[in-house]
Parts: sequence; structure tokens; C-alpha cells
Amino acid sequence: MPRQDPLALPPVPPPAPATHPRRDALLAAGFALALAAGGLGALRTPAQSALELEARARAPWPALAFSRSVPADFERAFSDRFGGRNTLLRLHHAAMVYGFGVSPAPNVMIGRDAWLYFLGEDGRSLARHYRGTTAVSDAEITAVASELKRRRAFLAAHGIAYVVTVAPDKYTIYPEHLPAWVGGAAPATPLARLVAALRADGSVNFVDLRAPLMAAKSREPVYYTTDSHWNMLGAAVAYEALMRAVQRALPPGRLPSIAPAVLPTYVPGEDVYAGDLARQVGFLPRYREPDYAPFAKVLGSDAAAARCAKRTDDGKDEGFEIYACANDALPRALVLRDSMAIPLIPLLSENFSRVVYVSSRRLDPALVLREKPDVVIEEMVERSLTAPAALPMPAP
Repeated sequence: MPRQDPLALPPVPPPAPATHPRRDALLAAGFALALAAGGLGALRTPAQSALELEARARAPWPALAFSRSVPADFERAFSDRFGGRNTLLRLHHAAMVYGFGVSPAPNVMIGRDAWLYFLGEDGRSLARHYRGTTAVSDAEITAVASELKRRRAFLAAHGIAYVVTVAPDKYTIYPEHLPAWVGGAAPATPLARLVAALRADGSVNFVDLRAPLMAAKSREPVYYTTDSHWNMLGAAVAYEALMRAVQRALPPGRLPSIAPAVLPTYVPGEDVYAGDLARQVGFLPRYREPDYAPFAKVLGSDAAAARCAKRTDDGKDEGFEIYACANDALPRALVLRDSMAIPLIPLLSENFSRVVYVSSRRLDPALVLREKPDVVIEEMVERSLTAPAALPMPAP
């Protein structure tokens, strides 16, 4: 093989083909048209004010004013309205999930067997409440237990029963579908430590839902695979355990029987669900599941008409949900809740002549004294179990 001269110049490339300028012009024109179409799409008034895949409102257009924030505000508003934005996001999410096997949403974890897990609002829920790699101190657990005891004492002084429960996060009931790298749970999770502290004291009527849900999952699915919540079957299990505790906490005969949990019939192929976590990863076909007890059917007109409890207009201006049943023999209730209790509402409401649902972690003494309930029920999801200490009850 002849030796090449290291100082020799490289060969001159052949002339560009005659179609080269035409091809470049077409590519440049197509690129410019795509940008223009996206930009013009941002000026079109969207049919919906919310971003479907992100579950948030679109950023508003900034007011015309001389302000340093206007450029950044304009950029956010423009980005939320860019033409083809949803299509591009769906393509991006599909590439992330199918191509790389990672979640496109920072607070969603892809598990095994097409399971999705919510990592909490701050992305640290799994580390804090399951793995134990983010510490929850003993002082925090003690503070929660103390606040719950303080609430119980206030209510007991007014002859009101108090029942507390924590809705377990999905990884507590279904750890087997977590990614293999996650490993096992911490020896004593914050929930386990709180339960132990409350049981040692014995004054707070606490309902531990872990055992009944673990027992039920061997018979039927109790959490959605594509949602951060339990399904209607899991909610029914929680309802029965919770209402048995409420029945025991009330004076004898005050609630002689518990309303049965009436669940809808599952229709294979028709009752299909894609939950809040499926939305965040792009509503991909992989993340659709059978809905074995559709909540939409529970809320349907026929099912609602058959129930005694009806929602009233009272409290809507204050952000409450109030249900009333025309049976004065039933007790009254006040329920502190989060989104896990949404499927509990039609079930719980059948047991009370009036029940007020409040989306808050803080117990308001003025509301209690105004409503005069027979029982206060407090439900909180596992990842927010330290919230009562952070939002203590105001002084009566």
C-alpha cells in the first residue's frame, strides 16, 4: 500500500448535485412554515383553559405594561399555547416510555407490569414514607400524635367522637410492582411508627387500613395501576373498616347499622380506565386498565337517585361539600379529607343525617361548634401524615 504524504491536501469534494439548492430551500421553507404554524397556533383561543397532560391551567397572557416580568410572562403564556404542543408532548412522552423506559413526569415512577406510582408533590414520598432514605424524625411523629390527641381532647370535651385513619399510598399495599432497584421497605416506616405511638397511648381511635387492604388484594384489585388512588373496591374495604370504628365510637344505638357499600357491575371491555398517572405520562395505550367498580357509575343518575343522601347547596360558597339524608335518627358528621376520600363520600353519606366534608388538614373549632357533629372523621393519605402537626388546630 503506497505511503500517503501527511502534508498532502485532502481531495476536493465533488460538486454539489443540481438539486442541492432546491432541496435546502424546501427544507428551510418547511422549517419556517412549521415555526409559523406553531406561532400562529398560539394566537388561537384554546377550547380548554387547562393543559390536559399536566393538569394545570394555562399561563395567562400578560397585561400590556412596562414591567420587567412581561417578557418572562409572555414566554410562559406563549409556550403553553404553541401550536401542536399536545401532539409534540405526546410524541415526547411515548419516546421516553417506549424508547428509554423512563417516566416523562418527574413525580411518576414506572413500575413493573405496567404499574405507575406517584412520588408525591415534592417527588420524595417514596424515599420518605417507604424506603426511609429521607428521614422523618421521631420528633415529627411525636408532634403528629400530640396534635391528634389534642384534637381528640377538644372534641371529647364537647361529647363528640373522633376517628382517624390514614389511607396507605399504593407502594405500601403493592410494593411487588415497584422497580427492582427500589428494594424493600424501611424496617419502621413513618406510618408504622405513628400507629405504634397512637396504640401505645390508646386515647385516639385510629383505624389502620393496611391489614384489611392487604387481605382484600388477594381477592380483588384494590388500587388502580394507572392512578395514585385506590379504586372503588379498595374504597369499599376502607369504608367498612372505618364505619365499624365509627359505630363503636358512637354511643350504643346511635348508629344501629351500617349502610351497605353498593357497587356497580363491571362490564368487560366497556369499563376501562386511565388514571391521573396515565395522564401525566401521555395517556399511552400501555396504561389502560379494567375498571372493576367504575366510580362514574356510582355517581350516575340512577345510582344517585337510589341513595338517601343528597348534596345540598349549603357550604358551596365556603368550599365545603354537604350531604343530607332525611332521617333525623341518623347521627351527624364532620369529615376532614383529601382526594383519597372522594370515592368514600357516597358511601359514608348514607350513614348520617348531615355530613360536612372539608378538604383541609386543620380542624376548625368554630366549624365544629357550629355544626355540632356526633363524630369527626379525619382521613389523610400516607404521604401527608405529618400535615396535622404542620397545621395545628387553632385555640378554641
